[in-house]
Amino acid sequence: MEKIKNSKLLLKILSALIAIVLWFAITYTEDPAISQTLTGVNLEIKGENDLNANGFAIVNKDELPSLSVVIRGSRSNVISALGEIYASVDVSSVKNTGENVISVSYSYPSDRVVLEKVRVRELTVETEALISREIPVKIEVTNRDKNSDFIVKCESKIDAVTVSGAENTVYNIAYAKVRVDASKISKTNTQECLYELYTEKGELVSEESIVNKSRRTVTVESTVYEKTELAVKVVLSEESREDYGILIKNIEKNTVEAGISEGIEAEYIEAVITPQKDKNTYEAELIVPDGVYVKEEDMTISVTGEILPKELREITAQVEAVNVPDGKTAVISPKEKTVTLKSIEDASNIKLKLSVDVGKMTEAEKILPVQIETDSDIDIIGTYSVLVRMEQGE
Repeated sequence: MEKIKNSKLLLKILSALIAIVLWFAITYTEDPAISQTLTGVNLEIKGENDLNANGFAIVNKDELPSLSVVIRGSRSNVISALGEIYASVDVSSVKNTGENVISVSYSYPSDRVVLEKVRVRELTVETEALISREIPVKIEVTNRDKNSDFIVKCESKIDAVTVSGAENTVYNIAYAKVRVDASKISKTNTQECLYELYTEKGELVSEESIVNKSRRTVTVESTVYEKTELAVKVVLSEESREDYGILIKNIEKNTVEAGISEGIEAEYIEAVITPQKDKNTYEAELIVPDGVYVKEEDMTISVTGEILPKELREITAQVEAVNVPDGKTAVISPKEKTVTLKSIEDASNIKLKLSVDVGKMTEAEKILPVQIETDSDIDIIGTYSVLVRMEQGE
């Protein structure tokens, strides 16, 4: 009984092996004919350069329908032909905007397979007028080290790039953005940097309707400055500051991070306000002198204050002699001077320091100009001088 069971098991195993061998024989030896559906057939658009030369560009390429075909042939031929099948449309004869119905041609190795069925025989290709625009370049500096003793300024050698493409796409472009990694810049240099196109909302523009894609770089000059903090001095615009001043009630920040070129001395940066009626809060724009760099995002400072008319004031103060030589005494006449000035501050709040420099005086008696120093925002009216007589010291 046991021998009969073993014989049946062996027979089953042998039958399975024979079936597998027969399947391989049929599949790979006899190579039967099969049909195969191929989806996502690659589409080639021919004649696009001619279309552009005629003043048109294709839009909405990504909305074209997916193409599929059914091919038939021997199994081995079908497998080998899969990578050789593609579709094409020729747009060289299109000479108008809008929708254009164009026949689709299919390419396949006809000596090995036949095209049994196609799903799409015509495509509607949409075109727009081809235009060119100057697009402003923006530099975005990334990976700044806040703890570094240096600050990097990056500038494009050109203000704008020329972009050609479909009308609606090109008009929707707001700027070309270049990203520069500050962490990789240790010294002043010039480099070619890639740019990308963005809308006003900061959305990346699709490249499908852009024609001139070959030159996608701009030359960026990077300058490394020594970093420092400069005081912010709020002033009114030139046309207003003679007759008006500002009483500051709140300022966003009193100092700003800046880069200073070697040999340049600066103590403060002016933040300019243009007065407006019934307005107390302003975005003051920094006026950066030559040799000084401030990051673009720091170029405006919020200031709240009251615009007041300047009034004439008179302040009397004693005149002091400075840089008096050893063994000498400077006798000043008169000892006090009354200074006329314009200010929004009350005279009682204004402190003046009046002085004459006698360090280079060689005469026994001479009229010297009075130097006036103050921390207040004032306009001095006129010039002032005193008579100085040098005497032997006691």
